[in-house]
Amino acid sequence: MKIDRRNLLTGGALLGLAAATVPAEAAPAAQPPRTPSAALKKAAVYVPGYMPEYAFANGKPVDQNRRFTRSIRQADGIKRMITRVGMDGSIRQTLLPVNAHDVEVAPDRSIGVLCGFEGAEHCSFDPETLEMTGMAPSFREGWRGGGHAVYLDGGKTVIISERSPKQQARGGLEHLHGRLTIRDPETLKIRESYSTYGVDPHDIRLINNDRYIVAANYGSVISPKTGEHTVPRTVVEASITVVEVSSGKLVDKRKTGAGRTELRHLAAGSLDRIFAIQSTYGSASEDARQRSADGVAYDSDQSSEPGHNYLGAATLKYDALRKKLSRMGDRQATRLMQHGLSIRYDERHDQVLASYPSSHQLMVFDGASGGMVKRLDTRSQGLRYPCGIAMLPDGRHYAVTGYWENMFVFERGSHRLVRELCRYPLFFGHSHITSA
Repeated sequence: MKIDRRNLLTGGALLGLAAATVPAEAAPAAQPPRTPSAALKKAAVYVPGYMPEYAFANGKPVDQNRRFTRSIRQADGIKRMITRVGMDGSIRQTLLPVNAHDVEVAPDRSIGVLCGFEGAEHCSFDPETLEMTGMAPSFREGWRGGGHAVYLDGGKTVIISERSPKQQARGGLEHLHGRLTIRDPETLKIRESYSTYGVDPHDIRLINNDRYIVAANYGSVISPKTGEHTVPRTVVEASITVVEVSSGKLVDKRKTGAGRTELRHLAAGSLDRIFAIQSTYGSASEDARQRSADGVAYDSDQSSEPGHNYLGAATLKYDALRKKLSRMGDRQATRLMQHGLSIRYDERHDQVLASYPSSHQLMVFDGASGGMVKRLDTRSQGLRYPCGIAMLPDGRHYAVTGYWENMFVFERGSHRLVRELCRYPLFFGHSHITSA
């Protein structure tokens, strides 16, 4: 039998079915479901799905099911799934015609946005029905979505990161700097735009009562020979930039390196609490060396593409007031910081949560010192490839979603798994989530 992703996933489904057929006397006693608190009853978690071609409903592919394709035109070549996981146990899904990466929902739950990444369009949607409400292109012809967005003024404005057209690095790097497009939240029409002052921006965060926006800039450039990015990456200037929202002026810029280590995602609470995830691609032999201590068999990295081997790359803490950049965690943690993905700041407990799906790690850091508070190998609890992290609206819990399936809920501060609030839908591949 040919071994490919479809077979692997089918095998996983069969294993799950086999587990479900264990004799009743061998199964653990069922726990009564916990009723979500009043603050969670209407809350939901939103997950973009990368590979809906593996999804079926009512006995046929979802892209042949009108319930899923209401927003899809015949000419649309790109389709991504979005899943709404209600904390009341409900599941709602549909397809939208955008190369989605991150998803964000306005604080008042009036509108949401699927952020295009390395694609030409973004779309807005109704958070309750998931119906598409608007679609708009990236900044200009040839520009590419940066993949992330934030809402301003309670949801009256949305800001999206954008990447310049793929070009060779030459002289100064200003021609490679990305943009922050300030848009109408429903139509996504551009009202204004500012530079990010960095190369290939991706994740963005608002801080200091929305006075500043912080951007993580990959800093990598394309190959002169192929016109595409290489493995390992060629990084000319990875950076953290801080931009004043009212004026678009650059407030601070910290270059984090050059070589092959990109700066991808970040969380922030204030100017002295900016936390950034780095990412390094390496060769298969380098990956083998970093995994040489593994004493048991493991599968290929389903959260990555073939040939893209993630090496451990330190997550950073940046204090823009003191201009101080430092590594978070210890040497052992850094080895496991493979494919750093979602990162969130818990202001209530002054803690930082970060996921590393390639090593199945969920790490918790102290916001003040950057030191390790807790490290979880989520496989021990039944969650593989932890990717998305979202703080739930009750202020007491957060959700972590597996790359392909399952949403686990943990208590903030203690990081205790709350099994009664967990949900187990299929997402078909994703990176980030949000909750509202």
